[in-house]
Amino acid sequence: MTENVSVILHWNADYAEIPRKKLPVVVEKSYEPMIAALEEWRDGTVCFNLTGHTIEFLQQNFPELIERMKELVRENTIEMLACGYSHPILPLLPKERVKKQIKDHINLLKKTFGKHPQGFWPPELAVSPAILKQIKALGLDWVTIDYEHFQLAQWFGNEYNPFERRRETLTEFLVKAYWLKGLRRVKAYLSAKRMMQKANAEQSQPLERVIISGTETLKAYLSSVSWTYSTQFAVGGFVPIYTAKMHLKSILQLKTRILPLYASDIEFFGYRTMGPTPAKPQSLVNFLEKLKENNIYTSSPTQIKDDFWAEQPKNICTGSWAPNKSLEIWTESADNRELIRRLQEIYTFLQKFGWKKRIIAKIEPYLRIVENSDARGWAPLPERKQEAYSALNTIFDLLEKEQKR
Repeated sequence: MTENVSVILHWNADYAEIPRKKLPVVVEKSYEPMIAALEEWRDGTVCFNLTGHTIEFLQQNFPELIERMKELVRENTIEMLACGYSHPILPLLPKERVKKQIKDHINLLKKTFGKHPQGFWPPELAVSPAILKQIKALGLDWVTIDYEHFQLAQWFGNEYNPFERRRETLTEFLVKAYWLKGLRRVKAYLSAKRMMQKANAEQSQPLERVIISGTETLKAYLSSVSWTYSTQFAVGGFVPIYTAKMHLKSILQLKTRILPLYASDIEFFGYRTMGPTPAKPQSLVNFLEKLKENNIYTSSPTQIKDDFWAEQPKNICTGSWAPNKSLEIWTESADNRELIRRLQEIYTFLQKFGWKKRIIAKIEPYLRIVENSDARGWAPLPERKQEAYSALNTIFDLLEKEQKR
């Protein structure tokens, strides 16, 4: 039988599809109710990943929520995971920026919550072997990697080779079903349900290790899209063909040390939804209580002994959570290519001046905005893209003054 489940809740105040003026509503409907539910629960460990900008926003506007989180961190009801400070696509950054983004976030977590993080949540789950080497060098013990990305890495040297073919990912299938109409859509979602149940059984062993270089490895906790979707549908109560009771039964049938129950945006509890109404934060905690009644505990991957992680390390490639597991969502549009070009100009300037701390300190707040993935991701609001361009122009103005010194 399953022994433990894990829950990773990712908090992002720069969310591409949420207007800034709606952030107080997100706090009201999602953030605060989740903290309140965990304060009543206090019966395990849930992982939180708050970006640096999210912590800044809460410290300025909802400091009492940060104080309540601190208490839950002290008693180990919450474990904080490290991230890139402003949620950048790390494989697109030069190594100097990768180090600064991660190190600054670690320092912010230590200053705010008093503990050095052990786990790492890559923004958009975008990783490469080079990025993982830097993560390990900064004293982190494990990293979250998308399950299907991990699986593809074992088979494909180059999926763009026309003689290589990969199977459709679960997210790609769901996107196709979303656009169908009438009976065809119903049939597609019934097929998706069967695919998720099959994937759940296949993706129930998340404790892996990945090769960084030579004999150097890092623990990899595999985040399953199928378990995340299934959990959200089950506890949300808006998918009558898949209930919490069915979800519990599927968990009881498995034998695993720890199950990746949910690992995604906290905003899908209380604020955003894939159905008629959002799943409530309390509904997730109620399900964790139901699991405890069946002797299944909520734990962090940090709490799983080293001996239980895979002995034989596997390969990893550059990829992300995206439907096709690539970085294309963040690189291929005209705006994204423009932002990447202009960022490269900035990096070239900084490299020319030896990455001087004095210069970087002046442009850091703006550079973080331009590097943020949400200005160029899944469906960014025009205001989010404009924020990036405005920050970009400010950086160029500051660098021009620097050249005249």
